[in-house]
This record gives sequence, structure tokens and C-alpha cells, in this order.
Amino acid sequence: MNIKISSVMLEETASITVESADCLLALCRKLGKERKGDAQILMNFPVSSSEKLKEVLETAICSLYDGAYQFSKNGMKHLQKNQVFDKRDDLSDFGDGTCIFVTDQIEEEEKKAVIKRGQELGICKGYARMLGNLPNNYLHTEDMVCYARKLAESLGTDCQVFDDKKLHEMGCGGLLAVNQGSSREAAMVVLRYEGAPGEEMIGLVGKGLMFDSGGYHLKSIDGMNGMKYDMCGAAGILESFEILVRRKLRKNLIAILMLAENVISPDAVKMGDVITTLAGKTVEVYNTDAEGRLVLCDGITYAQQQGAKTVLDLATLTYSAQAALGDAVTGLFVNNDELWKDWKDAAKYTGEKYWRLPLDPYYHNLLNWSICADFSNYAPGKGAGASVAACFLENFVNEETQWIHLDMVGPSVVRSETEEMSEGASGACISTIVKFLEQ
Repeated sequence: MNIKISSVMLEETASITVESADCLLALCRKLGKERKGDAQILMNFPVSSSEKLKEVLETAICSLYDGAYQFSKNGMKHLQKNQVFDKRDDLSDFGDGTCIFVTDQIEEEEKKAVIKRGQELGICKGYARMLGNLPNNYLHTEDMVCYARKLAESLGTDCQVFDDKKLHEMGCGGLLAVNQGSSREAAMVVLRYEGAPGEEMIGLVGKGLMFDSGGYHLKSIDGMNGMKYDMCGAAGILESFEILVRRKLRKNLIAILMLAENVISPDAVKMGDVITTLAGKTVEVYNTDAEGRLVLCDGITYAQQQGAKTVLDLATLTYSAQAALGDAVTGLFVNNDELWKDWKDAAKYTGEKYWRLPLDPYYHNLLNWSICADFSNYAPGKGAGASVAACFLENFVNEETQWIHLDMVGPSVVRSETEEMSEGASGACISTIVKFLEQ
């Protein structure tokens, strides 16, 4: 995909006029999806400043890449163990069309920077989608760990990996319980970036269930279809981290990937088992398929132990959020009204849709029925599953911590090909996370 910004209309390419940012983003995805031929877009909708126009253009360029992206089947044919990072460009295909944006509202020297930022964002979202689209037998926990290590090396950032032994020493009972049935080790991957020495740290936590069978509460064949995508939260956090580091964000970040697989064996966690989390709180496991909250709670705790005063987690967590909001809207939970306002401001530029869902003592009380543990991981027969899951996580958020929880089951995957995007992982929420943290 080739991008140009010009002040001059070219007669030999098809010309399109758009009058709003939303129309522009949809149009760009459609043009990108064609993946061939040339087009030029005349920007004639009003903006109050050149800075806002640059933001719209950046998102438009990213949208071209969103539309153009396809997973490369041919790239997989030559993929060997621990090569996912090395082969990520071979596995991500963005086509070869050219699009020219025509505007005279941006200075010539600023155009290259806008193109670079938009392309960078679109390509990194493509990498996250590539990770989500890889079959589980090509992307086990150890493969994701290798990818993160090589990425950190390329960025010049620190990367720690905690294996089963270290996780046991730390007391990460949530992550370890979910992974008990697997023949592979769990992993907590921690990447750090210091862009503002001496300032507070922001924690980014991603759910990385490399495959989710449901455990002993085994999913149906339809329910299990697509469970390779249950690590899209971790992929989204990892690639958000890459973009922000490459852009030299003037903030401090700690990105935490909680990696496991929820499968069945004689050792797998069972209904009624009681586990002790990293926070020292005990949980009765009522539903082994409500596992995402068990890995995230340890990640949220660790982020705060490392000094994070703001924590954002990203997860394909509950089908309740999808049932309530559909496939286009992410369920958002936040414990601070100002943080919600800032998030909405960021989302205005990215075209992604969010709806704030409630946190309330009522939902907390639904989890307080266990006679053996501080609370359960599930509220049987009570409904409001997305809010119940969020309130489970809120039990691990310190009073002084600002917290955003994104439940993205709906938008995380394009379930069948559209005129704007190919089927598979979507890279949901990455654009808004980046914009939010850059504000």
C-alpha cells in the first residue's frame, strides 16, 4: 500500500470527494480492501486547525491499511519454530495499491510525518491481527514469548519473562490455575519503557489465552470455534506498546502479557477449587470457562506492585458484552469520570465505538456467595455477565488507581468478510489506546 499527500489533483486517477471524517474512514477501508489500482481523495470537509486535519489524515491512512490487510497463507508455509517475529512481514499482506490525499491545508514538510504515523499505526495493527490469525499450533505460549523478546530487542526496551517456577514463587495463583491443564508452561511477559524519567507509570495488561477450550466446562463446537483469538488482548497491548515506543512517547509504560492456555487434563483446575491470587485474595472457581478474569487479576495486581497508578486492561472477556453491544462496540468500564471523558475524546479521532457499562456494589455482591473463599469467579444465573466480570477485576484495583477495562469480544474479530475488512482478527482498540496515551 502506497500513500501520498498532494496539493494538486491528478487527472489520470479516480477522484473521490468526502465531506465527513466518518465517511472518509469507511471509504479508506473500502479502497484499501480493493488492494489494487490508484485513487485520489479530495479533502474538503471543514476542520478548525491543521493539527486536527493531520489527526484525521493519520487515521485515514491507518484505515487504508485496515482495509488492505490480509493474512498471508503462503507466508505460513515457510514458518518455522520461533520465527513469527522474523517472518511477520511475510505473514501480513497489505496489497500494492496507491492512494493520494489532496489537500492544501498541510505544510509540505509535515506531510511525510503524517504518512509515517498513519502507516506505522496501520502496519502494527496488522501485526496484532497476524498474531491473532495464526493457528494455535503455530503460536503457543513459548512462541508468543519469543515474539515479545525479539520485539523488545528491536525496540531497545527491557523484557522480563516469568515462567512457572517464578510465577509459583510470586504467588500468581490465577494465571497458574488457568494453565494447570496444559503441558506447556504459563508465562507473564513484562516490557518496560521509560519515556518520562521520574514520572508515574502506566500499566497495560493484556489477556493472552493462546487457546480456550473452556476447561472442564467444555465449550461446544460452535463455542470453541475461533478460540485461537482469545489472545487478541495480549497482541493488542504488545503492538500498542510497539507503536508508542517507536513514536518516543513521553510517558512511562509497563506492558504485561498474561499468557496461558485453558485446556483439559487430569491436572486441570476443577469446579469448586479455591485458588490464591497474587493479591493474596482467594477465589472459588465456579466456572472454569470464566478464566480470563483469573489471569487478568494477577496482571492488574502486578502492574500496581510495580508502581502503576493508571492501569488499562484489554481482553476478549465476556460474550455478555457482545450480546449487549453487538460486534461493532466495545464494552468499557472505568472507575474515574475524567478518564472516561479523555477516552471519549480520543475515540472521536479513531472511529472506534465504545459504550460505558456499569460498575456497582450490586454486581460485587453477586460474587460473594462462597463459603470457602473471599469471592467466586462467577455469579450463576444472575445475568449482567460483563459487569459481574468487571466487578470481579475491580476487587483487585487499589482505591487510588485509575482503571480502564475494555471487554472487546464483539469488535475483536471480523466474523465474515465485509466490503471494508477481511475475515479474522481486527486489531480492535489499538488506535484508541495509542491516541488516549498520546493526549
